Amino acid sequence: MFPGLRPRSLVRKTKGELRSMSCDDERSERFSLMMTPVEHRPTLHLSLMQDKNPNGTHPRLVGRLKHMSLSQRLSPFTARLAHILTAKQTVKALATRSSIEKAPLAIFFAGPVGDIYQVSQWTPVFEKINTELPSILLVKDARSASVLAKLTTLPIRLAGHADAIEPLVDRLGIKAMFYVNNNLANFSVLRLPTVTHIHLSHGESEKVSMVSNQLKAYDYCFVAGEASIKRISSTLQHFDKSRLKLVGRPQLDQLFSAKSFPQVPGRKTVLYAPTWEGDRPAMAYSSVDSVGIKWVTDILQEPSLRLIYRPHPKTGSRSKSTLAANQTIKKLIAEKVSQDPQTGHLFDMQPDYHTALVSADVAIFDISAMAMDFSVLERAFLVTCPQKLEVSMSRSLLWDAARKIYPEQEKDIVAIIREILTGGPMPGASSFVVEHFGKVGAGFGLERFAAAIKAEI
Repeated sequence: MFPGLRPRSLVRKTKGELRSMSCDDERSERFSLMMTPVEHRPTLHLSLMQDKNPNGTHPRLVGRLKHMSLSQRLSPFTARLAHILTAKQTVKALATRSSIEKAPLAIFFAGPVGDIYQVSQWTPVFEKINTELPSILLVKDARSASVLAKLTTLPIRLAGHADAIEPLVDRLGIKAMFYVNNNLANFSVLRLPTVTHIHLSHGESEKVSMVSNQLKAYDYCFVAGEASIKRISSTLQHFDKSRLKLVGRPQLDQLFSAKSFPQVPGRKTVLYAPTWEGDRPAMAYSSVDSVGIKWVTDILQEPSLRLIYRPHPKTGSRSKSTLAANQTIKKLIAEKVSQDPQTGHLFDMQPDYHTALVSADVAIFDISAMAMDFSVLERAFLVTCPQKLEVSMSRSLLWDAARKIYPEQEKDIVAIIREILTGGPMPGASSFVVEHFGKVGAGFGLERFAAAIKAEI
């Protein structure tokens, strides 16, 4: 292609292939299962010499292959085989798990296992309205479906290919399709004209992802409060705000009935629940990499405090330094507890996050939905101000309900915690809750959510 230049190296990457297979559900109907690419496949770097041997082989290539174990050479193929077997097993398990004749509501989830937290916060809500409004989960990835089957009682069907969804829509009488993210695969389902497409998101926050232009693709967007309407309508151009429907945040009902972790006598509980590093500079809200280790170290050394560390499920998925910091923090907690189990320090990653929230006397958050939900308890909390200049951040209303801290400037986190513990919640906490969630209370959110669905279908 380029005269005079001869290739000196070749980088070969094992690429994921989309594979489809035909499966029988409990009614012996055929539908196509589109296999998603296998994640984290190894990349094989092969450096080649400029000249070949007389027999046509590349000496350095042969040398590299000789030093690779058999498992390394076969890993892409074994991973693919494991994926196919998982799909077959999942199809059989789901077919015998439950049968359903009609389901006017469906949640479409196309994310990998690492994104299940996005949909798992909604499954308890749909479980509670399932008697009145039968619901089903349509899941693209077989591995995600297998995990979700252990987390919810809702019926689940694999829908790996868009063609697999249309028969389900017709047979089950699906009237509304709900989406918890803006996964690219959503748009293969949005083409269906006979259902109402509703975006739910997976939490109420002030992150820039909450005002994505992709919201225009849906028939309606269910939002938590007036603050969401103002945020979206003032940011998106040419957006019809009549598509925004106030539904509150039904997950808050669980907050009022959640049980806390056992208390530790003589210690106040501090919840540190940072967000992840984000997939782009404008989403870099996490404090884990910058000050997480120092803050955790200081809190662990304070005898009057007990720490619950609950990082975002995707922490470290995009940044090696954040991953390393997260691992260090977990190690620090484990070492402290092994030295003295009575301290009660916890690393919490159970699916239900409400237990951690109600256990906290005081909390530290980054800009996130966790901070928003915690505000309902009207307890003192801190919210970090992102220190990376690339983060686009307008004034956060969270800073009216909590104390804003600049991670790079705060030297004594324990002193700040003591200070806000004695001061109680910020003066603007009550008005903040009303602005973002409307009326809240046990059972009220679920009732409001169900009423909003009925109004649109």
